[in-house]
Amino acid sequence: MQGQKQGMRLSYLGSDAEEVSDVLTRCIGPVRVQQPPKTDLSYSYEFVAAGRVAFSRVTSQGSLSIGQKDEVPKLLILLPLHGSACVKIGPKESLISKPGHAAILDGNRLSELQVEKARSHFSPVIDQGDIFRQLGAVLERPVYGALDFVPELDLAEGAGEIIFKLSQIMATSLGPGSDIPDMPHALSYLSASIVSLLVDTVPHRFSAALSQGEWLPSPRHVKRAVDFMHANLRAPISMSDIAEAAGIGVRSLQEGFKRFKGTSPISYLAQLRMEAAHRDLLEADQRVSVAEIARKWGFRHMGRFANEYRKCYGCPPSEARKGRALS
Repeated sequence: MQGQKQGMRLSYLGSDAEEVSDVLTRCIGPVRVQQPPKTDLSYSYEFVAAGRVAFSRVTSQGSLSIGQKDEVPKLLILLPLHGSACVKIGPKESLISKPGHAAILDGNRLSELQVEKARSHFSPVIDQGDIFRQLGAVLERPVYGALDFVPELDLAEGAGEIIFKLSQIMATSLGPGSDIPDMPHALSYLSASIVSLLVDTVPHRFSAALSQGEWLPSPRHVKRAVDFMHANLRAPISMSDIAEAAGIGVRSLQEGFKRFKGTSPISYLAQLRMEAAHRDLLEADQRVSVAEIARKWGFRHMGRFANEYRKCYGCPPSEARKGRALS
C-alpha cells in the first residue's frame, strides 16, 4: 500500500481489497470491497476536500464490487472516463455506468458498484445538507428526507454536459500541484453551480413542489407564523397560539401553510425543531447527552425522535455525535 494524507488530500495505490475498503470508508462512508478469489486487482484512488467541497478520482484494473454498508448523507455523481460498471441501487433498481452517462448515487439508498475490467471515473462528493439548504431557501421551508434523484444523467447534452465540464474543472483544480484547494470560496462556487443544475434539471422528490409554485413568496401572515415559531422553538406552543400570533384563524393558517409551505403548521414546527436538534448534535459539548438535546427541543419520546432523525439525516442521532467527535 502507498498512501499519504497531506492536509485535506489523500491518495492511495494498492491491490488489497481490504485496504481499499478502509480508504473508501475513511473518505466517503462505510463500504465493503470484494474481489473474486485468485484474481488480480490494481486500485488507484485520490480524494481531495477543500472546505465543503470534496472530489475523488478512481482508476482500477480487475474485477471488484464496492457495496455500501450503511446510509450516509452524501450524493456522489459518478462521471465515467473509461470502462463500464453495473450500479445496483436498492433491492430492484440497476443501471450501467459508462462514458457519456453519469450515475447519481444517493447515500441514503444502499448501492453497489460492480466492475469487471479496466475502469476510471471521477466524482464530485456533495453534502446533502447543501442541497437541502438550497431547496429550503427556494421553498421557504425546512427540507430533508430522501432526495430521490433520477439515478442516470446523460452527459452529452444540456445540464449533464455542463455538470461534466464543471466537474472537469474541479478535477483539474484539485489536482497535484494546484493552489486551488487553498481557495475554498472559488471551489464552493463551482460546487454550488453543480448543485443548482442538479436541483433545477434532474427530477427528484421536490421537483413537483418547485414546479407547482410552492417557491412563491409567502404572504405576511405565513411569515409572521414562521417568525413566531422561530422565536418559540423551545416553548410548548399550539396551533391556536401560532394562528393568534399570525393574526388569522386556524383554518386560514392551515390553508396558507399547505399552499406556500407544502405541509401543516405543526409539521413545519416539528421540522424546525428537528433542524435545531441536529445543529446541537453536531455542535454542542459532547458531555451533553442525546436525550438532553432531544428534550431541549421538545422531543419527549426518544425512540420516536431517533426514528425521525434517521429518516431526516440518514443515521441515528448517536452516530451523528460520534462522527462529529471523530472529525
